[in-house]
Amino acid sequence: MKFDFYAFVAEAEAYKQQMGLEDTPAATEALRNKGDNRTSQKRGMLARLERRAREAGRQSLPGHY
Repeated sequence: MKFDFYAFVAEAEAYKQQMGLEDTPAATEALRNKGDNRTSQKRGMLARLERRAREAGRQSLPGHY
């Protein structure tokens, strides 16, 4: 069976509407994992990724650590 990405996206959008989920940046941020249970190794990795992105002149992905 071949995976149809566009059908998947359409189903996901229909599900979001059916469930009444908001698709706004504020709603997405509220659902984001805040990282309260992250290990020190993972926090260090995220900090290194952010530093490397800054050094490369790129914007890092939003993350909580």
